[in-house]
Amino acid sequence: MRMQLRRQPCVQMACVLAIVALVSVSWAGKQEDDRNDVALSADDFKKMDTFEGVMLSKADKIYTSGDYRSAEKAYDSFLEQNTKSLARPYALMRRGRSLERDNKRFDAIKVFNEVLDYFPNAVNYAGAALFYIGECHWLNGDAKEAMKSWAEMAKDADYRKHFLAAGAINQLADNLTRQDKWPEAVAYYEQVSVDFRQSNGDAANYAISKIILYYVRIKPDVEKLRKAYEKALTFEPGPGKPEEGNFWWRVMEAIDRNGVFAEADVAGRTAYYQYWSQAMDGKGADWDDFQINLARYHMQYERNVAKFYERLDKHYAQYQKEGNYSRTIKWMNVYAGHKTKVDEYYNKLACDKMTYKQLVELIQALYSVNDYGLAHNTIAKIKADQASDDDREGLARWIWSRDEEAVRMLCAAMKDAVRGNLTMLRFFHETRQPDKGLKIADLLVKEPSCAKEAYMNKGEFCQWKQLWSEAISAYRLADSPPTTAFRIAECLLADGKCNPAIVELQGIEGYFPNEAPEAALRIAYAYRDTNQQKLYVKSLRSVISKYPASGQSSTAHQTLQAMGLKTGGGVDAE
Repeated sequence: MRMQLRRQPCVQMACVLAIVALVSVSWAGKQEDDRNDVALSADDFKKMDTFEGVMLSKADKIYTSGDYRSAEKAYDSFLEQNTKSLARPYALMRRGRSLERDNKRFDAIKVFNEVLDYFPNAVNYAGAALFYIGECHWLNGDAKEAMKSWAEMAKDADYRKHFLAAGAINQLADNLTRQDKWPEAVAYYEQVSVDFRQSNGDAANYAISKIILYYVRIKPDVEKLRKAYEKALTFEPGPGKPEEGNFWWRVMEAIDRNGVFAEADVAGRTAYYQYWSQAMDGKGADWDDFQINLARYHMQYERNVAKFYERLDKHYAQYQKEGNYSRTIKWMNVYAGHKTKVDEYYNKLACDKMTYKQLVELIQALYSVNDYGLAHNTIAKIKADQASDDDREGLARWIWSRDEEAVRMLCAAMKDAVRGNLTMLRFFHETRQPDKGLKIADLLVKEPSCAKEAYMNKGEFCQWKQLWSEAISAYRLADSPPTTAFRIAECLLADGKCNPAIVELQGIEGYFPNEAPEAALRIAYAYRDTNQQKLYVKSLRSVISKYPASGQSSTAHQTLQAMGLKTGGGVDAE
């Protein structure tokens, strides 16, 4: 009946087809998503008379608020009072959607079927109705019926182009994979990868990932994979021009991503890597990355290190040009874990002819292969005129968390000895090494250009070592209030000197308005930590009263409430 109506459009149907819907889709498993909703465009809304527009706007507003029960009644009322409105298929659709989202899915299915029966040529609505029928069945736990609806959607020449069809067809394909019916599933995935490449990128990319999984791991077939790549306009996030190089990049990424096998599955690993090695043999003759990966794939099933070396060494020698140090460094990275080969390729380099940038590239590669000895050797070869102090500090910071000795070498080589020491001071501060840091801090406090920073670091080093008096002295000489004043108060409290600490915090409160709320709250905490309960409570209430709009006021308010005490006035912060 439904299809007969679709094939016999009348004047009313032609008018209905003039209504264009704006649809935004996102398939999110079993969870409903507002972006799956169908809405009238602003232009089509203007075509209705005032009465229709007011009624429909009211119903839409209720729907958007999430009150689906009231929305269903509002749409039903619109349908009863506007029997000739061009918006009837939309209102009927929204009525069904309201029922669905109110968990009355069986009733919703009946309404969606009305859309299909009476407005089958309104593809935006009829296609969506078919999708929602499947969704209702799915959410009801009836996967079989859901798949029937989505299969009908996938086969229909019009409905299969609907935005919502992408998610439905992917779900249909996923169901087939769970039944191990991969060839049928891949046909659906390929449909989505082509039909929705432009209109629903997320769904298309999901389908592409499944196609790649099948033709790379489950049933390797490079030619079918290539055809899918060309039909889908590449495997990139967005469509583009299919190119051989790009194709192989994506294939190699997929081989690596899917090439994990249990240790005991020797046969599976062998078959997998043997297939892809054979598929790649004879291609990419002058493409280094291609040949490196090909050598790795052969190694995966041959388990022959000597052949691995032979393939890589032969390719390197065949295409190496004098002065191409980056390529030699690339081979050192490939040989990570093979110390002898790393040394061999390091000795091919002419460090005295390399630029500073090339030397840095080499140093970074050596750290990536965990060869600290060669890294130190290379750092020592940086000429005095090759790198500025900025360059050396930048490299030192890159090495920072890896190798203290290398940081020392770079700092010692700086032309500005004070800057070298200051960089080491910052290194010991950031890596929290107070004993080493104190020695350099005592040197730098004598340098006017960095004395304040040196005293500040010395204060922190001493505070970490619980040398309270020494820390306080250093902070006073650093003289960077209110930061140093807060630190001094912390040291005084840690040293059991509550009253001097409170005096310090009161000074902050009096002279630094931006930090006053924090200082006041810390005064309260000082009383708390010294078991002066009455003063603690009084100070918390003072924070609320004096700084009502601050975060500290909110903290004080919550603390008093947790203690079961009154806040004592003041306006609490939100």
